[in-house]
Amino acid sequence: MRKPIFGKAAAGVLALLITATGCSSNGNDPAAAADENGNAGTAGGKLVVTSFGGAIEETQREYIKQFEEEYNAKVEVVTLYSADALARIRAEKNNPTLDVVLFSGGQEQIAAKEDLIEKIDPDQMDNLGDLYPDALNADGYAPYFGYEALGIIYNHEAIPAAPTSWKDLWKDEYKGQVGLVDISNTYGNQFLVAAARMNGGGEDNIQPGLDAIKELLPNTAAIVKSSPEVGNLFAQDEAWIAPFDSGYAYTFGKQGVPISFALPEEGAVGIYMTAQVVKGSPNSELARKYVDFLLRPDIQVKTAEGGGYSPTNSKTELTDELKAILPYGEETFNGLTRLDLELVNNNKAEWMEEWSKLITQ
Repeated sequence: MRKPIFGKAAAGVLALLITATGCSSNGNDPAAAADENGNAGTAGGKLVVTSFGGAIEETQREYIKQFEEEYNAKVEVVTLYSADALARIRAEKNNPTLDVVLFSGGQEQIAAKEDLIEKIDPDQMDNLGDLYPDALNADGYAPYFGYEALGIIYNHEAIPAAPTSWKDLWKDEYKGQVGLVDISNTYGNQFLVAAARMNGGGEDNIQPGLDAIKELLPNTAAIVKSSPEVGNLFAQDEAWIAPFDSGYAYTFGKQGVPISFALPEEGAVGIYMTAQVVKGSPNSELARKYVDFLLRPDIQVKTAEGGGYSPTNSKTELTDELKAILPYGEETFNGLTRLDLELVNNNKAEWMEEWSKLITQ
């Protein structure tokens, strides 16, 4: 399906100011003080939280100002990708300097097994009941506060007819125009699994995916490691099409790059964002409030507008323009392909070895 054109239209969308009613506080908190909207604050404190950088971090810093005001708190932001955040809390086990970490590649499963993050008490969370049921963590850790879809991004000026299938990437007409992401990046890694699944393999048999990528290499313009580099490929007209993420496609479009996003008929891959309380945080109560803050409808509107994260709270209402651009709604959320991230994470080191051999041939 074709998504509407980004650029000027998206800029217009972002000019809209959207507000939503926040949920009331836990009445059992003796230090709470409600603001004029009924949202609760606490008697001060400091948090250190991570961010993924770029437009997402810009948005995060804006809503953090709101959190600081409501809770009389100070929040420090540290820019770390998911793997780096996991490495840091692992290195700092029993003496953490971070209070809340963001993950987008399923690293919370590893962190939970290594006892690096805390479970949350549902009775102390105001917004869990409004989330899509499948956004909740079955083991009691923090839920998904946003999601994206790994599908196909394309230059709608160079490719007027929207791609409909993952297989379109292998078409001869796109020779030299396909952007690929190294599998050290979450999006590249998940596309490798998608390619394996298309060809009879999967998380437990990655070889069909590697074979498919080998056939795709003649169509490849470049293989890049960081997400911003994908935007540069499109901005410099080096690539017209790529397997990539809906949220980044949205932010690239805001920068004026002529990018649209398509959901492949075989199914887009779900990419899920969590904010986890670090085990041993001396500020765990305030950290839990920060996690709950991210689940509120008004904050999920901000993360959609600013960073391209689709909401997981059923009460979050986006504008029609944003609904047309971003994956939206419980049906779409439930329809995304969910990878076995435990297998993905366990096998990634071995896959990296085979990937390195493949792309250096």
